[in-house]
Amino acid sequence: MGNTVGRLQSLFPPHQFDVIIGSLLGDGRLECRSIGKRHPISARLRIHHSEKQKEYVFWKYNQLNNLVSKGPRKTKVWYDPKRDKTRYSWYFHTKTTEGFGKLHRWFYKNGQKILPENIFNFLKPKVLAVWFMDDGSNTKKSYTLSTHCFSFSEQGRIKNFLKDKYSITATIVKDRTKYKIAVGRKEYPKLNNVIEPFIIPSMNYKICNPRNDFSAQNTER
Repeated sequence: MGNTVGRLQSLFPPHQFDVIIGSLLGDGRLECRSIGKRHPISARLRIHHSEKQKEYVFWKYNQLNNLVSKGPRKTKVWYDPKRDKTRYSWYFHTKTTEGFGKLHRWFYKNGQKILPENIFNFLKPKVLAVWFMDDGSNTKKSYTLSTHCFSFSEQGRIKNFLKDKYSITATIVKDRTKYKIAVGRKEYPKLNNVIEPFIIPSMNYKICNPRNDFSAQNTER
């Protein structure tokens, strides 16, 4: 276990490794570029977010720019004829390297993204914050984490980790035919304490601070 953790952490500088792992838990994907028997597996990381999250894409690019050949680009997603509006998004991908190939072997099984067995050794607050900026939502009644790509048992591991590591009580809720992680309003302050220092300004809309609400209520009383 220790050797595996050390080898993976040595692939990239710590500040980049945190962004990469948080992205892979979220919307990021690794595209395998070489799987020949005579050559090591190589891959590249693709970052792709909506136009609303353009600044977030550029933040990731600035974190990873020495691994990238071309900066973020705008692309058309789809045209909405009813509203006569074209939807756009922003993306970039890294260079293809053996380091990303090693992460591909760790994060993918039979072409599907999985939750690596020892992932929680790497789930520091910044990683959790990047994951939340990728996949988190604020419904005002709860925070949700779009963990649909992971199995129910994998989500159970995430739920247990949040409880054991950060004393955050989460639940697994059904979303149509799949499941996702939810954190109720009473648990907001605990999660905010962990991720808020790493949330970039343009993504503040994804979090709220109930402690301020509670303080206002107490003042009114």
